[in-house]
Amino acid sequence: MNFKLLCCASAALLPFAPPAGAAADSAAAVLSSGGGAYMEAFSAFQAAYGASVKYYDASKERPELPAGVKTVVAFGAKAASQAYPAGMNVVYCMAPGFFLNPKGREGRTVKISMIPGFGNTLAKFKEIQPSLKRLRVFWLLPDFAADAEELRAAGAARGIEISTVKVEAIAELPGLLRRGLGEMDAFWLPPDPFLISPESLMMLREFSWGNSIPFYASTKGIAREGAAAAVGASFAEIGAAAAAAAKSLQAGETPAATIYPGKEELTLNATAAKKCGLEFTPEILREASYLFP
Repeated sequence: MNFKLLCCASAALLPFAPPAGAAADSAAAVLSSGGGAYMEAFSAFQAAYGASVKYYDASKERPELPAGVKTVVAFGAKAASQAYPAGMNVVYCMAPGFFLNPKGREGRTVKISMIPGFGNTLAKFKEIQPSLKRLRVFWLLPDFAADAEELRAAGAARGIEISTVKVEAIAELPGLLRRGLGEMDAFWLPPDPFLISPESLMMLREFSWGNSIPFYASTKGIAREGAAAAVGASFAEIGAAAAAAAKSLQAGETPAATIYPGKEELTLNATAAKKCGLEFTPEILREASYLFP
């Protein structure tokens, strides 16, 4: 365990005073599993929330939340998909591909995105690749179509023409990629568990490296597998955003249905960049949280 993760995990054990205006038992957390990234995000959540919050491990048993809980914060799709009471507020994060329909619910539902907003993400791609004018986005996620218009508007504001390509099956990827030759300066894979697999990542990497077209992603892991760069939100930033949403709900406020963490985490892959003819500037290198050789 690295020092940063050890500090985050230790933070979950520290006693906190309840935040102003919130009862000590008014919030609870449910984790899809009790370790790794979920615990890192939960530890950051609790530190930002400012009170000791009990958590439940959904991988071991169905969470039985106390009657006093008014807001639950769910980490991961398994945690987010539990059958919570209709009157309970639900803040959920780290669940790409999962959508909690607010219809029929009295409580509020708030999703914490895994990307720091389309505008910030595209601006960072443009900073990495100033010549970027045409970006192709591949997606399989059922509810991504609802975001396409917002994504295109964010691209237009930054001089980037966005074309979105719906993938029906991973086997279609090679053909869809080839059809984009001459029509894109780079391509992006947003957080999409339906499209991310060892097979699809190999296809994307080989196409990118073989045709010198930068491949962008949203997570550190995909940059490690061959994307030139990834712009996403760190688990700590996601946890802090979830805490802010929970406190806002408990204060009787109405936060946005989707919240984008304000700070991006930049990961770079030097080998992938070289294959695609990209040269990272000293400024970009200084901004990077991770640089794979």
